[in-house]
Amino acid sequence: MTAPVAPVRLPPERLAEAAAVLGRAVVDDPLFVSVLPDARQRVSGVPMMMEMFLRIGLAHGEVWVTPPPIRGVACWLSPAHPTITAEDRIAAGWSGVGAAWGHEAVVRYQAFIGDRDGAVGSLAPETHWHLAWLGVEPGRQGQGIGSTLVRQMTTRADAEGMACWLFTFAPRNVPVYEHLGFHVTLDTTLPSSGLRLWVMAHPPLVPP
Repeated sequence: MTAPVAPVRLPPERLAEAAAVLGRAVVDDPLFVSVLPDARQRVSGVPMMMEMFLRIGLAHGEVWVTPPPIRGVACWLSPAHPTITAEDRIAAGWSGVGAAWGHEAVVRYQAFIGDRDGAVGSLAPETHWHLAWLGVEPGRQGQGIGSTLVRQMTTRADAEGMACWLFTFAPRNVPVYEHLGFHVTLDTTLPSSGLRLWVMAHPPLVPP
């Protein structure tokens, strides 16, 4: 295993590079397989979406990466802005993503947003950092990069007495995040897409 290096903040000029890494890492995430069932379309369409999310992260949170060349990316939304709004997506380039994806994919994604919001709206989580996206270059996975990126923020959140939250749709991710101190607070199936959604929380560490 390669010893991971300390994360750095994403330089805005490297946004496209980070989005490409994140896109390759999550291209087969169940969410995107549902929204963009054509594999070729996902290869081009997912990095476009990741650029949008990273713009939102830079505007309303923090984006941490491995020192260039970028091999891992963690996009966090701050406690002051833990939820991505429709206005956020529009400001970050959603119209361009939607035009490239096509009408049917946009309809599927909007249905997903409605289902997800309906499922998690009753949770009323405490003030928290939200891990919007985490991804590691496929050829560099299993080397501790993702864990380092997550722990960089959970350690800081513990010191601040702050929780961290995330959503995942991939069953393989659940034990990984549990190993990092998260626990499942909701396990449900979304009605329109049939996607299985896990909401996971990392409560702040309570000093002994």
